[in-house]
Amino acid sequence: MPESPPPKLFDAELHEAMQQLFDETIEAIQLAKVSPDLDDLAATFAVALLKLGLATGFVEQRHPGFARDIEEKRQRVIKALTHEQEQQQSTQQPKH
Repeated sequence: MPESPPPKLFDAELHEAMQQLFDETIEAIQLAKVSPDLDDLAATFAVALLKLGLATGFVEQRHPGFARDIEEKRQRVIKALTHEQEQQQSTQQPKH
C-alpha cells in the first residue's frame, strides 16, 4: 500500500507566503553570520525577527492560539536550558 503524503498545513497561497518568509529569514540569518559590526548585526536580527513575526501572524490568523503555543514552548525551552546550565555549574564548582 503506497504511503500517503503528509497533510498540508496551509493552503497553496499561505504555503507560498510562508516559504518566502522562511527563505527571507534564513537569508537574514546568513547575513548575520558575516556582519561586520554591531549595527549591521542588529539590522539583520531585526529583519529575521520581523519575518518570523509575520509568519507567526499569518498562522495565528488561521489557527488562533498558535502564538500563545509558541510562547509556552519558548518558556519551556528557557526553563530547560536554565536548569541544564544550573546543573552544569553545580557539577563544575570545586568542593571545599
